[in-house]
Amino acid sequence: MRRFACVVPAILSISLFLGALIGCGGSSTPFNGLPTPGTVALTAANPPCAGPATSPTTISSLQCSLDLGTTLQFTAAPSRPTVTSAANYTSSNPSVLSFVPAAGGLACAGRWDPTGLVCSPQSVGLATVTATINGVSSAPVTVWVHEHIDTIKLSLLPVLTPIPPGNCVTLGTAPGILNYLDFQAQAFSRGMDVTNTVGSFTFQLTNSAVARLSTTDPELANNNGNQVTQARVTAVVPGITQIYATLSEVSSLPVVIGGNPYFETCRIQSINLQVGNAETNTTFASNGATGATITPTVVDRLGYTLTNPPLTWTSLSPVIGTVGTDGAVKTTKTPGAVGIVASCKPPSCNVNTPGVTPINPVYSSTLSSTGSGQFEGTPIIGTVSGPAVNTTAYATTTQCDTAAGPPVTGCQPLLYPITTSNNVVGASVVLPSSPNSFVFAPGGSSSSAGKAFLGSSGGLMVFTPGNSTVPQSTNIPGKVLAVSLDGNTIIVSDTVSVPNQVYVVGVGGTPSLVTSMFIPGATAATFSPEGLKAFILGKASASDPNSGDTLYIYSPLLPLVTKKLAGTANAVAPYANGALGYLSGGSASPAINLFNTCDTTYGIAASIAVPRLPTMFQVLPDGTHAIGFDPPGVDVFAIKTLAPTPATLTQPNSTTCPFTVAAPDPPEQEFSFANLGQGDFTPLKLLISSDNSRAYILASNLSSIFVYDFGVGTVSAIPLTGSPVPLDASLTSDGTLLYVGTSDGSVHVVSTVSGGDLAQITFTNDNATNKGSLCNNIPQFCNPDMVAVKP
Repeated sequence: MRRFACVVPAILSISLFLGALIGCGGSSTPFNGLPTPGTVALTAANPPCAGPATSPTTISSLQCSLDLGTTLQFTAAPSRPTVTSAANYTSSNPSVLSFVPAAGGLACAGRWDPTGLVCSPQSVGLATVTATINGVSSAPVTVWVHEHIDTIKLSLLPVLTPIPPGNCVTLGTAPGILNYLDFQAQAFSRGMDVTNTVGSFTFQLTNSAVARLSTTDPELANNNGNQVTQARVTAVVPGITQIYATLSEVSSLPVVIGGNPYFETCRIQSINLQVGNAETNTTFASNGATGATITPTVVDRLGYTLTNPPLTWTSLSPVIGTVGTDGAVKTTKTPGAVGIVASCKPPSCNVNTPGVTPINPVYSSTLSSTGSGQFEGTPIIGTVSGPAVNTTAYATTTQCDTAAGPPVTGCQPLLYPITTSNNVVGASVVLPSSPNSFVFAPGGSSSSAGKAFLGSSGGLMVFTPGNSTVPQSTNIPGKVLAVSLDGNTIIVSDTVSVPNQVYVVGVGGTPSLVTSMFIPGATAATFSPEGLKAFILGKASASDPNSGDTLYIYSPLLPLVTKKLAGTANAVAPYANGALGYLSGGSASPAINLFNTCDTTYGIAASIAVPRLPTMFQVLPDGTHAIGFDPPGVDVFAIKTLAPTPATLTQPNSTTCPFTVAAPDPPEQEFSFANLGQGDFTPLKLLISSDNSRAYILASNLSSIFVYDFGVGTVSAIPLTGSPVPLDASLTSDGTLLYVGTSDGSVHVVSTVSGGDLAQITFTNDNATNKGSLCNNIPQFCNPDMVAVKP
């Protein structure tokens, strides 16, 4: 027996030592004949407690803050669920915080009566709580008992970090520049500062992407974490965030810095692009095997130059060249011109706080080539040369639908591929519905590259070349009005259903409806180059077709904006860098109107008066030209845009909008007219070459393709063999071939290089009759009146 008595204490001492190492025990040796719980975790409600309740390491791991005379429920849990013994709760300072057996784990911020029913306040102070089960104790929890907090004040610590110039914290680097601010929280009860009695505050950022919050910096007086009253906020990304301090379910107002109720990582004010290291280099040339590196000079509103800012890079012609997040341009083998722009856009850059500050995107500029020293909104332009590129053209028909009624019963529209290298027709694919629109994704490296989107009254169809079937989303009927430059989002307008709707659809994978909007009579739409906003032309009222045209602005970051226009409008398009938008019309008298898109007012920035409103208006991605039909010719427009003056260290500047619209540099003219020499005609389609040098003009009553040369301002014609009239057309990405569906039932292959009609392609189906028709199962002949070339 004596030997046994000696051994047991040794085992117990080893067990208790190991238990202390792992945090409150771990032995299964019985305590007074009862099994031990392993470890004991002590938790309490949050609020009023905060901190990691598991794996406690210091007294500050879990802290609670209680008003005098209130109660708080603690819970003790053994790590071994088979242990069912009740916990014994103790306070290190019963005059401040007490327990009685009758109340179990319910603590009183004061003194309990013996029945555990009445909690009477005593005195403010500090206590630690532990729970013990069968001899094993939890880690302590710190409890601060204090007078009721009615106000928390959060303010800048001017001793450590005075109010910065411009009331923002720059990401720039320079001697004496701090990239952070320090803050002090104080608690008040009936006007008295009770901070020393209340414990640790919790600090919060409404936008954690903008700044990083810490409380462990050695300069902060936080008593080694035992009472956290100060915090450091370090700038991370340009934008706005509000900062709050919270304790005992009371929050401060957002901290005010220099009169602003927010912390600002100085927002970006200007983005100037150049090729390589020379500011004057704003163009590059490539043979298709080489690319270019675009260097941005990014300046915040205090004039500091930033490194590695979170810019969004955009290629205006992804099929010609793509651009990475570092500004590196990779050209494809497709000849043509590519424009490159950059932007600082929320939610990743110039981050805004909804309801506090509006969104503040910033758009890129380049140094003027005139030597004026001004910065213009034109993109970096790259010219890619090389041989013609092989691709596939596709032809189908709309004629399974009738203009005045439902689709023709049993009619199946066929989609035929045509290989451009040899003009061989491949096997057809049956479409679920007759399309009313046919648009390929712009190309590039997006997940939707190579896919085509066909709108129809039966629902959206997504065609992937090489697939034998075409899936259809019957819940998204209508016409495809626009595809974003990244190819991941499209806009579909349903003007048939009542009420009319516009659908925003994600098409990066399987089509998914992002949102639907009750926009009546939507006939035109476009995305801004960076994809932040979409602009939709519709009517003000579905019930009144004469209610007037309306511009709707959609953004996933903003409520839908409605702007009633003063006159008829028939087209909307973005300016190359995204800072402006074009409206063909929209004013009381005929004009091309440019409106600001770099803010949320969308005010008219400039107007170009015209005798008549052009139709099928298009804007070139060169940052200068636009064109529209105006029978008996075309209207041609040219502008120049001037960027806001970049900020400097001696002249800070917060202005990012508007880009001023000015007359173009000579010999360009703001407005000119080119007569086709054919008298009046019915506009059909307007196509722009990939190098932005030519426009191809189709009229539904003229049997030639007309070519307008932007460089010399002349018009030429390419006659179609057999004199059919065109029904639709599409241009290859390299600009060398034009595929024209015509009234003779064939697709004509027109060379834009030689200027001739090279071939007339016909089709063969499985019908017993009408073997050349693009429809199955009906006696009528269906012409190829919808053509699209894969980028």
